Amino acid sequence: MTSKKRHLSCDPPSGAPAPQALRPGLPYGAVMATGAAAQLAGACGLTGAVRPLLWLAVGEALWIWGRGMARHRRELRLPISAWLGLGPSGEHTGVLTVPLGLAVVATGLSTQHGEPAATVGVVCLVLAWLGAAVFLGRFVVSIVRCHRAETVDGGWFLAPAALLGAGIAAAARVPHASGAMHDVLQWASLLAAAAGVVLYWAVAAAAAARVTRRGLGDDHRVLWWIAAGCGGLAAASVGRALAAGDGYWPPGVSVACHIAAAVTWALAAALAVPIMIESLRWLSGTRRIVRLAPWPPTFSIAVFALGGLATGAMFYAHAIMIGKAAGFATLALWVVTAGLHATRAIPTRRGRRRGAGGQQRSAGAPPRRSAAGAAQETWDREDADAGATIALIVEP
Repeated sequence: MTSKKRHLSCDPPSGAPAPQALRPGLPYGAVMATGAAAQLAGACGLTGAVRPLLWLAVGEALWIWGRGMARHRRELRLPISAWLGLGPSGEHTGVLTVPLGLAVVATGLSTQHGEPAATVGVVCLVLAWLGAAVFLGRFVVSIVRCHRAETVDGGWFLAPAALLGAGIAAAARVPHASGAMHDVLQWASLLAAAAGVVLYWAVAAAAAARVTRRGLGDDHRVLWWIAAGCGGLAAASVGRALAAGDGYWPPGVSVACHIAAAVTWALAAALAVPIMIESLRWLSGTRRIVRLAPWPPTFSIAVFALGGLATGAMFYAHAIMIGKAAGFATLALWVVTAGLHATRAIPTRRGRRRGAGGQQRSAGAPPRRSAAGAAQETWDREDADAGATIALIVEP
């Protein structure tokens, strides 16, 4: 009876701390941004940048995974009950960047020729679907058992984004499949798009209720960029599913998809401006723009651009112009963000002195931290891992 209560609780079992590997953070934020930038580079006419950015995203994914395994190697020896334990919903959103990042990479590699690209693309596609099923399932169960209205934030939109990204990756592989696998990928792309759109609107309703009562909150306002970006991703997923069907879907399904894509992308466009203003105000107020250089704005603008291109291809030609403009903005923001991360990863004299001072202070009593401060530190550390990845791969 005791073990059953533990599994139904939002806290890890006593004596088995929850693995920090599953705590807040955006481990694959750089992978998502780089992979999406690669797709937009081709759409914006910069075809020479597509292949380097795609393989850079693959290198980022491998490096961040290896670095994470090395950092959390001791946690691999924890009992399985510790890994199965559920925490608050906010602890299950950041890890959704892993399947989403893999899905973005798989989508980009589907346009490349050669056996290496095909093999890596299929592996990323399979891992993206498996990861989305596992991590999205944990997130949903956590909401059912541990939900509190004040925990809703922009990170919740990573849940539908992971599903939508997996659907786009499946649609991108349809031209390369045949027989039963061709049909499976077609239906997977359509079902993922439909479920992702429904989940997006459900999260949007929960977020609207939270913001109406409590505002955006004081922490992680930059995560609200994902709300606008996910709307664009939903439009892109619907457009890819229709294209993958190649006239196979009944007229009613096609009309419903057109309406869903248009309304969802319009909502994303309406959310983009106020979210941009509020997040920039928060970053400038805390003086964290240069030090943090977050990845959500880059990826969110990228998928918003992809949604604009998909919407324009379906029925609204002016959306293509908006999508291309957002695409160029994405590439510029990626260069700036990657440059800030690379600069921050280079050790300086000041940083070494500060590190030495920190070691001396650590000899005394450790400072007391609030729960919000601990979560913020975890997010910063995971983002720093992505920055170190950029520096180590880009620099010779």
